[in-house]
Amino acid sequence: MAFRSPLACVALVAFGSIALLGCYDRGPKLPPTVSVSGSVTLNGQPLPRALITFSPVEPGPASSGQVLDGQIVELRSNGMKSGVVIGEHRVTIYDEDVESGSVDVVPNRYGSLDTAILATVTEEGPNEFAFALERK
Repeated sequence: MAFRSPLACVALVAFGSIALLGCYDRGPKLPPTVSVSGSVTLNGQPLPRALITFSPVEPGPASSGQVLDGQIVELRSNGMKSGVVIGEHRVTIYDEDVESGSVDVVPNRYGSLDTAILATVTEEGPNEFAFALERK
């Protein structure tokens, strides 16, 4: 098959390259996620700032976000996909700036997977949680 025009040859190569890119595996697909919302209080008061992580009990990607003025702010799985995977999770809540040497606001037991709060995220929802932390 001979092409009479170099432009036709370039077009064929470009089209073939685009077609092959569509078949490229861009890495592992993340499982479906759902939205999660809620509040976090410490001794009955809205927690001003913290980090929160939902870690699945079964193997799967964790989702992390922030707590601002007592509200859970958008959680992201692997830093990219919005939401939390469906299933049972260990929820950890910990101070945002643990390296600065500032006084811990959130008791350490809430930041450990060993003593984490259990929460079940469902496909049907509503997946709204109220985490009431206590300083003892």
